[in-house]
Amino acid sequence: MPVPDARTRTDDYWQECIKIRPTLVRIAARRCAAPMDPDDIVNEALIRGAEFDDLDMSRVEQFLVSTVTRLCADEARRRTVATRMANHPRLVPPSAEDPAEFACDKAEARWLAIRILALPRRDRALVDMLADGKPHSEIARELGTTTQGAHSALYRLRKRIGAHRPIG
Repeated sequence: MPVPDARTRTDDYWQECIKIRPTLVRIAARRCAAPMDPDDIVNEALIRGAEFDDLDMSRVEQFLVSTVTRLCADEARRRTVATRMANHPRLVPPSAEDPAEFACDKAEARWLAIRILALPRRDRALVDMLADGKPHSEIARELGTTTQGAHSALYRLRKRIGAHRPIG
């Protein structure tokens, strides 16, 4: 009996995979926890089978069923470890902010507070309305202008606050 060449073996392997793929997907779907996609597990198993040079073609189905089952077990184990680590009090990183980030935020807040205090009364009122979450239509009504006028006023105010020149 002639030994099949690599191309024939590869074609035979993929033909067999096409036949048993639905069975493999059902096995993976039963054994995998959501959000893991059973198709991903099956695809990984098929690739491993294709890369296995000494795979006995008469045992492809058993090999792939075993591989899918093991990949599902590996995924479940990985999730369990990740969940345990995420919930373990000694493994949770401290929630303290980076001191440099805190210092920069504080300095920026001081700078912004000084800039806002230097604004004319009307502009401070505009900042207050914006900080209160008022929509631009309501800001326009309070300013006695159009919505586009409110947008323009806010744009000019942002430019003045960000500028390194005196406001006013």
